[in-house]
Parts: sequence; structure tokens; C-alpha cells
Amino acid sequence: MASTTTNTERLAALITTKQQVLEILVQLSRRQLALIDAGEMTPLLKLRAGKQTVMTQLQTLERELSAFRNEDPEQRAWASAAERTACQVRAGQCNALLAEAMDLEKRAETAMVSRRHAAAAALAVIQAGADARAAYDTLPPTLLASLQMEG
Repeated sequence: MASTTTNTERLAALITTKQQVLEILVQLSRRQLALIDAGEMTPLLKLRAGKQTVMTQLQTLERELSAFRNEDPEQRAWASAAERTACQVRAGQCNALLAEAMDLEKRAETAMVSRRHAAAAALAVIQAGADARAAYDTLPPTLLASLQMEG
């Protein structure tokens, strides 16, 4: 019975840690979206590097939790019904946090695509202006002078 209790204690600890990591991930994802909206690309790159560390922690936790996925939850021995319920609640909160993190990631991706399109459009306008200027620069001075007098 002691090893089973130890397993459930380990499961509860992993779920608690997962919840903490997911809370950090959601905070970072919210900050990421704010940085994208503000056009702050240098801090965004730094945040993404830190976010990768959190994602690595989450992957490690998922590997550790995978050992418990094949177990029958009804066969787990908990020290008390309250501990089992608390763990179930935390697991539910983990699912909600993960869903929020995924939603924020989709929104961030959409915002980055919009920024990329806006930057491409701005560059196209600049390029068109540069092309027009270059075209005027290639005109012979006499033709250029006559164009200026007509307009």
C-alpha cells in the first residue's frame, strides 16, 4: 500500500508542478501577444527563448506523467478523498490552462502574420517609390526638363 500511496503522491506532485508550469506558459503567452501588438520584436525574441525553456519543462513533465496514463484511476490509493478531488481539480485546471495557452499561441501567430503582411506592404510602397525615382534618374535631362514644364 505504501508504494501505491507513493505513486499517487508522485502523481499529485507532478500535476501540481504541471499546473505551475502551465500558469507560467500562459503568462508568457499573454506577454508575447502584447509584445507583438506593440511591435517590440527584440523583447519578443528574448521572451520566445525563455518560453522554449518552459516548453521543455512541460515536455519533461508530460513524459513523467505518461507512466500514470495507463493506470486505472479507480485503482489508485489516495490518502484521502479530499486529496484525490484536489488532484482532479488541478488536472482540470491544467486542461483549461493548456487550452488557453494554445489559443494565445494561435492568436500570436495570426498577429505575427498580420504584421508580416503589413511590413511587406510597406516595403512594396517604398520599393515602388524607389523604382519611380530610379526611372526619373534614367531620363535624359532635356526630357526631364520638358516634363517639369508641362506639369
